[in-house]
Amino acid sequence: MKTSIARRAFFSSGRKLFHPDWSDEENARVFGKSARPHGADCVLDVFYGGEINAQNGMIVNLADLKPVLAQAIAPLDDAFLPDDVAYFQSQRPTPENIARFVWQQLPPQIGDATLMRVLISEGSRVRCEIETGSPMKITRFYEFAAAHRLHAPALSPQENSALFGKCNNPHGHGHNYQLAVTLEGEPDAQSGFIIAPQELDQIVDEEVFERYDHRNLNEECDDFQNTVPTSENLARAIFAHLHERLKNSGYRLAKIGLNETRKNYFEVEA
Repeated sequence: MKTSIARRAFFSSGRKLFHPDWSDEENARVFGKSARPHGADCVLDVFYGGEINAQNGMIVNLADLKPVLAQAIAPLDDAFLPDDVAYFQSQRPTPENIARFVWQQLPPQIGDATLMRVLISEGSRVRCEIETGSPMKITRFYEFAAAHRLHAPALSPQENSALFGKCNNPHGHGHNYQLAVTLEGEPDAQSGFIIAPQELDQIVDEEVFERYDHRNLNEECDDFQNTVPTSENLARAIFAHLHERLKNSGYRLAKIGLNETRKNYFEVEA
């Protein structure tokens, strides 16, 4: 049984994603607006795992973990990364490289506890994850709106009403779906990205938004002509379309997560 403890810290950094050997046009193509100076508020979550000490009931004392995180983010907080941190004078300060930098600052062991995972969340759109023994992961978050009615044609009206309740309303209902798309791999040595954000945004726009955003899933989407548009089926359809688009691109889709509401979450993994 694996047991871990996480500690959270916050930092803010300025940055500019710019490759000195590229033209201004190439930098703008790869990095978009991020090729200009800008800032980001980041959340760091660090996980250490191990056996629970029989005497004190802890994996690691939070009092010991707190200064470790403070020391790890000290070079980043209120710094302009390309100028103030030597590591980012040769590496682009992407979320992937920031996560890698923090990982390298953290001790592999604190007492008997082992460093297991690091999460860097940048604003509300991006999260990067490093975990021992696994490829690095980058997640981007999206939102789209769609309407549906949960109704199985093979069932009687009474059976549908009993099974789906209010969601069987003949007029349908809608949700603002929160979509998380996670890819895994090694960051490109030149750009610092696993995938360029604008490239993934375009793929999601074409494969998800053009199909589902502001649509009636039952009436306007081929995926649900013979399938009940539950969020389970919607999540599987989204994963299938993204997987098909990405499978020959060199990028690996690890999973997608779909929040139908604040209470209901659905996930499909590779």
